[in-house]
Parts: sequence; C-alpha cells; structure tokens
Amino acid sequence: MKGFALLREPGGPARCLALIEQVNGAFLFARFSGAVERYDILEQHQGDFALKYASKVLQTAVWPTIDIHSSHDQISYEALVDSARRACDEGAIEKVVLSRRQAYSGVHIEPMDTFNRLCKSYPGATVYMIYRTGKSLWMGATPECLVETQGNNVKTMSLAGTRLAGQSGSWGTKEREEQNVVTRDITHMLQVLGCKHLTIEGPSVMNAGPVEHLCSIIQGEKNGSSSEEIARALHPTPAVGGLPRAQASTFIRQREGYDRRFYAGYFGFTEEERSVYYVNLRCLEWSANGLLCYAGGGITSKSDSTQEWQETEQKLKTLERVIFG
Repeated sequence: MKGFALLREPGGPARCLALIEQVNGAFLFARFSGAVERYDILEQHQGDFALKYASKVLQTAVWPTIDIHSSHDQISYEALVDSARRACDEGAIEKVVLSRRQAYSGVHIEPMDTFNRLCKSYPGATVYMIYRTGKSLWMGATPECLVETQGNNVKTMSLAGTRLAGQSGSWGTKEREEQNVVTRDITHMLQVLGCKHLTIEGPSVMNAGPVEHLCSIIQGEKNGSSSEEIARALHPTPAVGGLPRAQASTFIRQREGYDRRFYAGYFGFTEEERSVYYVNLRCLEWSANGLLCYAGGGITSKSDSTQEWQETEQKLKTLERVIFG
C-alpha cells in the first residue's frame, strides 16, 4: 500500500500526493536532526477526490505503537528555560528554541475529520497529513515556509515572535529583537548560497489562527544552488533552532531531553518549475496507542521561564481544541 501526503496550501484546494519510498524521490520528509526520507510521487489528486483518496488509504492502514509520554512538566521545562537564559546572558548563545512534547495516551481521533478542522481553523496555514506505510502519521498546520522557488526566483520568510491573535499595541522588545536576528541570519545564509538581489518586506503581522507572529518576506534570485540545497542550508532556521546555529543545536541536543523526530523538521516537493518546503510545526503524531503534540518557543536573555511555559501551554491547548473538536 502506498503512503501519501495530503496538503492544503493557503487559498488552494486539497492535494493528495501518492508516495512510495525512493532514494531519488521528489518528495522529502526531514527530521529536525538526522536522516531525510525521500519518496517518488506516483500520482496526485485535487479537491474532493484528494480527500477521498486519503480516506480510502487510511481505512486499511495498520498503525504502529510508539512511546507515548510527555517530555516535560512545568518544573522541568522552566528549569530548562532558565538554563538557556543563563547561556544567553553569558554570551554562549544568542537565542535557542526549546520545545516539549505532550502525550495523550489511549485517545482516538478520526484523522480526516481532524484534517478538515485544521483547514477551517488555520486558513492562512499550510495544513498537511503525511502517512508513510506502517509508520506513525504526522499532521499539522504550519505557518512557516522554509523556501519556495519558481524558476530562478527564491522566496522565504523570517518568522519569529508569537502572541495571541487580535492583541492591540506594539510588540515587546524580546519579540522584535528575535525577529530581527532571524531575518539577519536567513539573509546572510542566502547570500552565502549565492542568491542575489535580495529584498526584505516587513516585518508585518501574520495571522496563524488563534495566534499571530511577526513575519518578514525575503525574496531574490538563486544562482547555482538547487532548491533542495537551499532548504538543507536554511534548516534549521533560527526560528526553530537558534543562533549561532551550531551552538544552539548543541544545546538542544544535549539539554532538551527528548528526540524531536520530525517536529521542526521540514517536508516538501519539486514539480516542474516549482519547489516548496515547509517547516513541520503546529503538529501532532498519531499512532495505535495515542497522540503526541509538539510546541516550542524562542528563548533569549530577556525570556521569563513561566511566560515561556505558558506560551507552550497556549499553543498546545489551541491544538487540542482543534484536534478533539
């Protein structure tokens, strides 16, 4: 039985890509740290037929059991944030993104119903469901495009800073500084990759359902680097890893305390002149014995550990309301 990727990009119809694992495949599903899975796109469908195709495949799917447990409680997460804040104070890192995993053991959801609820709740996000035969299912609503190319044109975004949607007043210093350093890093990386004529629009406010973010759009022309090479170089962006990249990644690997797996990794594909890759955010992992949901936030020297815990709680509670209807 083939796997599939069911996608709903903002403003577009649902698309279902039938997938089979292939070493040179055009569809990529990348972990936060480690191997990249590749799949051939055998066929694709749009609209209602895409939804029907995915539903039919899921009817005969055999789900594995996975380790269902939460990665942190409030005490341990706040202690982790405090250690990161001290590292920022000491100048070892400028920013690090810390995440946690929430377990829901023994619960059952209907994947297609949940996909449709995500589409309704997050009209400005790319909603996705990725099923690989015999493996856990990943689903979510990501606001972040890692990179998109059309011919020689390249487009990406700097997404950092989060607050509840609809708040009035200016953004805080922490969020504005965080947005600035992410924009600077991504722009410099594109320059290293040979991209030219870069322009930056923003930052503006991007609505992502119940929350909103500061977002800058970065565009230019690629020069010699393939779309996949750009995606690999940009990942992990400071929006999901930190700065400096190497030090932040080491901090996450040594201190966060669990394997992110595909959370904050990326997925995407190439077709004709267009390539697009999205960061795997606002996501859940579904298996025979329960669900795992993931959330995180950017930590700087100005972070408050209790507020950071509450931010992840808000993100998880928002996801819960959509998942469980």
